[in-house]
Amino acid sequence: MSAKEASQLSLEFQLDLAPGTQPGDVHAHGERVMQELLHLEACNEDFTDSAVATNAETNTITVELLILNTADPTTALHRALALIRTAAHAVGAATPHWPTVSEMPVQVQFEKAREVASA
Repeated sequence: MSAKEASQLSLEFQLDLAPGTQPGDVHAHGERVMQELLHLEACNEDFTDSAVATNAETNTITVELLILNTADPTTALHRALALIRTAAHAVGAATPHWPTVSEMPVQVQFEKAREVASA
């Protein structure tokens, strides 16, 4: 077993919804994003432990990722944003105003990099 550095991120995004969107639609969107993140995990060895939560009252989606092999916050955030955007596009979402690392609002939570054991 070897140890790797990893960074846990939790990012919250406001969803721009079409008129008439129901709460169940918000949750279904979150489930589709989660499935795409799992597909991406299967193809990429640099992240794991994806989780998605939705809040239909606030029209938000929160995505958590464990980015492996980096303790650098900027590198981890760049990678997380790329993965989440890829999953969003895969489920048909548009991201014309996608944030950059320098524009990220306060709703990004970044856990201190830590060592994780791998098999």
